[in-house]
Amino acid sequence: MRLLLPLLRTIGLAGCTLAAACRSGGVATPDLLSPGDVQGTYLVCELRFTPSQPALPPADVLAAVMVADPAAPMPPPSITLSGVEPGFELVYTRRQDGALQRLRGDVEFGAGSVFLYLHSQAPTLVPFEALLPPEHLDLVFHPASGRLTAGDEVGAYSVRRRDYAAAAGMVEEGLQERIVGHITAALSRDGCG
Repeated sequence: MRLLLPLLRTIGLAGCTLAAACRSGGVATPDLLSPGDVQGTYLVCELRFTPSQPALPPADVLAAVMVADPAAPMPPPSITLSGVEPGFELVYTRRQDGALQRLRGDVEFGAGSVFLYLHSQAPTLVPFEALLPPEHLDLVFHPASGRLTAGDEVGAYSVRRRDYAAAAGMVEEGLQERIVGHITAALSRDGCG
């Protein structure tokens, strides 16, 4: 299955490129972002999972899973995008036990967006599942402000009941096995606020 992921990602990006060409009258737009365009360290300013079912509260993943303002020498939650290779590293202090987490993944580049594949190189799935991530996170790049954001453009997906309940601060009893919703995120190179 791991060998199929790069092929499926390539097919997906080719489909996006073809769709863009069809919308633009047959002329493909070659202005994909590059590692150099988005390189740098982005502080995680917002990370929230909102269930599609309105009766369920949003889960503030940043507040529930990460220590937003850890004591020195621990770093604040951040994602570093390499300027050389299509990769990233997520670093944060886990709220549950104060342990430093360093999780790596792959990046693909679109026209105005980067796609973070959070599960690709996980040492275990446990830290990732606690973050309630989609299979890949589509982040829109805002060059003027040095921000990456995700909102309604991130399609709905499902997370485990246990992980949602922990992040939402509620008991899992009475919840469905999988909770459907979407993630919103805001990351900034220049600090939060």
